[in-house]
Amino acid sequence: MGGLFIYKKLLILLLTLVFIFSLSSVSADDGVNVSPDENNSQELSVDNELYEINHPPKNHHLQPDLMPEKRSVSKNFDFFGLFDWFGGEKKHGYWVLSGDMNKVDFDKLSKNGVNIIFLNSYAFTEHGQRDVLDWIKQANDHGIEVHIWMQIFYTGNWISPLKNGTPDTQYFNYKIEEAKYYAGLKGVSGLQMDYIRYEGDAYKYPNGTKAITQFVETFSKKVKEVNPSLTVSATVMPEGDKDAYYYGQDIKAISKHVDVIVPMMYKGNYKEDSDWIKDTTRWFVYASGNAKIWIGLQTYQSDFNVTDLPADELITDGKYAFDNGAKGVIYFRWGMNEELENRKIS
Repeated sequence: MGGLFIYKKLLILLLTLVFIFSLSSVSADDGVNVSPDENNSQELSVDNELYEINHPPKNHHLQPDLMPEKRSVSKNFDFFGLFDWFGGEKKHGYWVLSGDMNKVDFDKLSKNGVNIIFLNSYAFTEHGQRDVLDWIKQANDHGIEVHIWMQIFYTGNWISPLKNGTPDTQYFNYKIEEAKYYAGLKGVSGLQMDYIRYEGDAYKYPNGTKAITQFVETFSKKVKEVNPSLTVSATVMPEGDKDAYYYGQDIKAISKHVDVIVPMMYKGNYKEDSDWIKDTTRWFVYASGNAKIWIGLQTYQSDFNVTDLPADELITDGKYAFDNGAKGVIYFRWGMNEELENRKIS
């Protein structure tokens, strides 16, 4: 199995080199103009073991001032981004709860195109380090990365990033030390920060948004001192330019410190359709600078109705995300939609 992945990467590299030489005929003035559309959304979040509704719907606009007018091939050429042309960098995967860990069928996942799993950190408490590391090795042997999914400012109760109006560095250090432990484990490919936010009332707390950005910056710096090759990702709310006001998530600022932004585009919770996924993906792609966008998709109707969404609809929504600039699609969550889990998703 390992040899097959090596040969695939060599083939992708060869094709990439061929493509580079072909760029000499491309004009440096070629570009595209993209503008986001207005969205009306209901804010709602998902805990690792339960679901929680925060507050009623709000209207907002995705601001076009974040959108560049042109992409210049000569000035903005991204060598490693060329791998996306051949599918080498696209991620397809699932969030996995600790209780579901030993139910996962790696043979099936690999066959169906899954190459990444966000495993909830509680797995270490529930199963122990040895069993989790054995599980991670099995995933790696099937060509699947495992990223440890951590909840930061919500662990059953909301935890403020501020203490007496300033960043709560004592709590920051506590969570970062936990993250450094995961970062040092063999086979761990990344760390996934979830709940780096307020419940929906960040505007009540001066310095709250800056504190969250400070946490993300310090978290990323410290874990990469342990393992520079780690992929650090941040789950965010999908409300675009309103994320900072309501949740303390300044997308442009956070994006400078992580490798990946994961907007939770749970359209059923927001009473939206597939066009919302297209438009919102495009907004995040341009708002997030050099950070890649992996879209989070909900596998069931909504938190009010956990009936499975049709697999065809989910796969199509994933395609919409990729078509509009996403580099990954992560489904929430494994164990919720048997039809999807039995389908090839890449």
